[in-house]
Amino acid sequence: MTQSLLQKYFQQPDTLPAEVAQLVEQRLVDEKVQAYAMGDLDQHKRFTERWLILGESHLAAVEPNGEWRNGSTAWRLTKLPLVDIEKWEWLEGLSSSRLNLIHRDGKLLASLQFTRRQSRAMSNLQFLAEQTRDRLRAAEKPPERAAEIESAEEYREAVLKAVFEAKSTLAVPKMGVMMRLLSYLRPHWRNVSIGLSLAALLTGLNLLPPYLTGALIDKIIRPAETGAIADPWFWLWMVIGALAFVWAGGEFFSYLRLRIMALTGEKIAAQLRGQIYAHMQKLSLAFFSARSTGSLITRVSSDTDRLWDFITFGIIEIIVAVLQIIGVAIALMLMDWSLALLVLIPLPLMTWLFYRHSQRIQILFLRIWRKWSAMTGVLSDVIPGIRVVKAFAQEGHEIDRFEEKNRALERETDNLHETWTRFWPKMVMLMHVCSLIVWSVGAPRVLRHVLSQGAEGMPLGVFIAFTGYMWMFWEPVRHLGMMSRTLNRATSSASRVFEVLDTTPTIVSKPDAIHLEPLVGRVTFENVTFNYDGIRNVVKGVSFEVQPGEMIGLAGPSGSGKSTLVNLICRFYDVKNGAVKIDGIDVRDLELSSMRRQIGMVLQEPYLFRGSIAENIAYGSQHASLRDIITAARAANAHEFICGLPDGYDTIIGERGLTLSGGERQRISIARAILHNPRILILDEATSSVDTETEKKIQEALQRLVAGRTTFAIAHRLSTLSAADRLFIMEDGKLVEQGTHEELLAKPEGVYAKLHRTQLELQALIAV
Repeated sequence: MTQSLLQKYFQQPDTLPAEVAQLVEQRLVDEKVQAYAMGDLDQHKRFTERWLILGESHLAAVEPNGEWRNGSTAWRLTKLPLVDIEKWEWLEGLSSSRLNLIHRDGKLLASLQFTRRQSRAMSNLQFLAEQTRDRLRAAEKPPERAAEIESAEEYREAVLKAVFEAKSTLAVPKMGVMMRLLSYLRPHWRNVSIGLSLAALLTGLNLLPPYLTGALIDKIIRPAETGAIADPWFWLWMVIGALAFVWAGGEFFSYLRLRIMALTGEKIAAQLRGQIYAHMQKLSLAFFSARSTGSLITRVSSDTDRLWDFITFGIIEIIVAVLQIIGVAIALMLMDWSLALLVLIPLPLMTWLFYRHSQRIQILFLRIWRKWSAMTGVLSDVIPGIRVVKAFAQEGHEIDRFEEKNRALERETDNLHETWTRFWPKMVMLMHVCSLIVWSVGAPRVLRHVLSQGAEGMPLGVFIAFTGYMWMFWEPVRHLGMMSRTLNRATSSASRVFEVLDTTPTIVSKPDAIHLEPLVGRVTFENVTFNYDGIRNVVKGVSFEVQPGEMIGLAGPSGSGKSTLVNLICRFYDVKNGAVKIDGIDVRDLELSSMRRQIGMVLQEPYLFRGSIAENIAYGSQHASLRDIITAARAANAHEFICGLPDGYDTIIGERGLTLSGGERQRISIARAILHNPRILILDEATSSVDTETEKKIQEALQRLVAGRTTFAIAHRLSTLSAADRLFIMEDGKLVEQGTHEELLAKPEGVYAKLHRTQLELQALIAV
């Protein structure tokens, strides 16, 4: 799959060319290829192929031996010992980058130019090469990288990462998406069948007026001139009554059809909204970190609304149009096959033109969606952070930022309308040309019929009926052309919805997962290694065991892996090597929801939902009574300030709790954790952003909260960890120290002791 995608979107090899692989095998004798990347530009920024290939002790730079002309069979290889490469120098440009390999003595060994799409593969290669070089220099294997890497697959995934993350915004086959969307009609087959039957009946009724008009002229009015009909007035009013019946019946059937399909479309749209939102809840954190909030909101809201519009109006309208084209074509052939051919012959050409046009505007709709998503992203960023905007007086800047996205959206829609308005008049003119040809052929035949007194030619009524049917034929053709816009918007929206629904959750419970309730609280890490990108390990061989009820303080420099450790305990991610165990059982073998219900978190920035204070405290414990909620609030030192609010526990707080102070939000978060009654508790900088008095109240609440629970507390202010039973000190993804506060301070050159001295010096400066 990745092979075909790489060739389709980037028109480049999905693996090393056979000649290059053979040359590498000859020159890098007995060395396994660990990774490779391609520089796709030459020194003149023309497309080419230049490969960097990492062996076990050498780096091979392979380039065409001569000028590149859409492929080359002659290659030149330069063999570079890894231990001689001192520096990888990146020079970033607007659309491309350059990588220079520098020798120990400062000499330039090699230089590669490449586009942005190759950057991730090149970065991964650099990381692996540097780690291999360090291993060779130190004669040991560092644990910074993942153990096993398949070079070809790693290269393809690195280059295609952007494609995988944005696959729903690429031009996808419409037929497959449409068939899948139509499958949602299956549970509503009765309503759909009624709608289709009404559509067919409506099509049949619409075929009658031209026939009745022709009959009125040829069977009633013309015979009345010669007295050939006994009671022309009776038949005249019969035809008029029939026309009234047809039109009234048509409107009634149209009303029934629209009502039935509107309700059916709303049910399907609601089903899709429910499915996509429920599926999002199952997806891992990695999914949300790779996508903007605005794009996800658009999928649930506007995309499903467009699908409702298509199901309600589009599907039946298309079917009605097709049925009408078929019915009218039959009527035209029955009336006069020679004139009918003049009407039908341009249809294949028009169909091809409509197809070409729909392919173009599908791309335009995708571009519009991207701009719309970017504009929505600005809203989702700014509205929750409006306090910061006003604090820095950035209203004007945010207006300009929104207007920039808004104008970009307007430009894309202008491109769409320009394309559409250029195309559609040409199609209408083609229809008029066909009509003129029919008139040029048919009108003389009518005149001959009059001059010959009916001996030859075409009767006037037949010709009038024929022209009526002709315009009835062009009308659904025009309608189908107009519907191509709706169809393209629907397929674009459906592909984005299905992209989310097709995303496989990476963190799931096994079919035979163990329900462990209640947890005792013993947490064990056994040589745990973890990385986010499959290459760079951010947790490196960490092992420890925490006893039930023990409080562990996690400290260390920023980026040392503290938050990653607690994420692994909660199983927000799965380890790459080793195991995380709770009560002696690997967390991957535990039932996920059951385990997480027994883990509580108090974050640095507590998240409160819009609703009452009582609802926020009871979040995660929905069946808690008001007495339990108040008890938890008292334990969190929150009851006093809650009672001072206008509506007490029923006070509605704004989105994310912005109507409360930071300390008040934190205490509500602690009350929520107390009511949740977890067996394992995680505190992530719970007192980092509050004043001293508030911190004292929060610390008192935390002491009640941690009692009898296994607790992991992350803090940069080391004074807040003095009550911990043990301290784990992380540095560069490794557990470098552990012990009590006093034990670690007794190591003056240790990481913890240095951090402690630095904070004391900083506090002394602040005091001065």
